[in-house]
Amino acid sequence: MKLLMIRVVLLSIVGSVIAFSPSSLQRSRGTNSRLMANVLEGKEIEKDFTPINNMLLVKKADAVEKTHGGLILTGKNKIVKSEGTVAAAGSGRINSETGFQSPMPVSIGDSISFGKFSGQELIYNGVKHTLIRDDDVLVRFPEGKEKTLENAEVIWDNVLVKIQKKEIKESGGILIAATTKKMSVSSIGEVMKVGPGRYAFNGVLMEMDVVPGDMVKFRDFSAQEVEIDGEEYAVIRMSDLLAKF
Repeated sequence: MKLLMIRVVLLSIVGSVIAFSPSSLQRSRGTNSRLMANVLEGKEIEKDFTPINNMLLVKKADAVEKTHGGLILTGKNKIVKSEGTVAAAGSGRINSETGFQSPMPVSIGDSISFGKFSGQELIYNGVKHTLIRDDDVLVRFPEGKEKTLENAEVIWDNVLVKIQKKEIKESGGILIAATTKKMSVSSIGEVMKVGPGRYAFNGVLMEMDVVPGDMVKFRDFSAQEVEIDGEEYAVIRMSDLLAKF
């Protein structure tokens, strides 16, 4: 009887050793890695999907299903905004002549707004993402901060402007009644935020020529609209500003 009990104990010990042997651990890890494989456009990929150069992988924000007034939106009526969270980023653009690499102006986890027609959509791990360039970013909100005007930042040589609206007059010069008047976007506005500037080919940061509070005149159709705190603003590149006053 004692010999039988000793054999059972020895077999249990050997079984435990085999269970935790390197080969068994390797098989376990292999199984887990297969279960956690990344999926790009319905196909499994062995590595993480990583942008290069000045590209960004952005996880798109969910479509708006309810208006501020409480109206429920369904189907095609849902509002799809060009907003999202930076999921991955390249290392930055490299100048082909000097080799200078511009640092990326956003960080993983930042919330951003980007151009309506920017980027290329894809499905990564079952979630809608968009690949955009850093130049496509209109406004960024650092990770963990609310999407308010105070926390809003513009990148490179971009300027955030509150555009003035003007009343449309009839051909005879008479203003349309307040109940029926229409508003037209002008090419004049007040500077609210200013980016740090853009790097020259030699790595020197070129300073901006405007500051918050300046009034500016800019090229027609150069503004890209963005909404912050329910208010409409526009992002304009420094090269599209014509004058300040």
